[in-house]
Amino acid sequence: MSLQTTTWPGEYQSYGVTLKPIGAADLEMVRQWRNDPFIASLMLDKTEITSQMQQQWFSGLIGDQSRVYWVAYFKQLPIGVASLTNIDLVNKTAEPGMYIYPEQYRNNIVPFCVAFALNDFAFEVLKLTTLYGKIYPDNHASVRFHQKCGYRCYQHTDELDLYQLTADHYMTAKAPIAHFIRY
Repeated sequence: MSLQTTTWPGEYQSYGVTLKPIGAADLEMVRQWRNDPFIASLMLDKTEITSQMQQQWFSGLIGDQSRVYWVAYFKQLPIGVASLTNIDLVNKTAEPGMYIYPEQYRNNIVPFCVAFALNDFAFEVLKLTTLYGKIYPDNHASVRFHQKCGYRCYQHTDELDLYQLTADHYMTAKAPIAHFIRY
């Protein structure tokens, strides 16, 4: 399967969320969000991102079909970043990621809306079969969130727990939560 770079990754809408590919105009906003102490504390790489690092990262995205980053919009407001990295269309796998910046959107149904839009893109558009995640075991909120989305832990390590989400587990876990989404 080959995806055309002129449309990759494209905009995707679902569950009241619009995922728009990160553009040059978004870079400073996204960098500020990513460098926020709370957001940075949850990242695997906690390095503070400079403007130059951000620009270099963005330049590397052009034509790279193994990773995609979107700004997530809710009610037409930019609220976070969603991504798929290590996209492998042969083995049908990827590693999703997301963060929600404004605190008022973190502890309610909105993160599920973003995650469901991201997962639907992965499973329905890209036809992936498995998503893999890495979570710090002491990040209890993320562990609970991933488990509610259908992820299963398949390996514990001292530093990170490894999770996987299959399309079947996702559909089963999504159904009771999606029932409450009215966007």
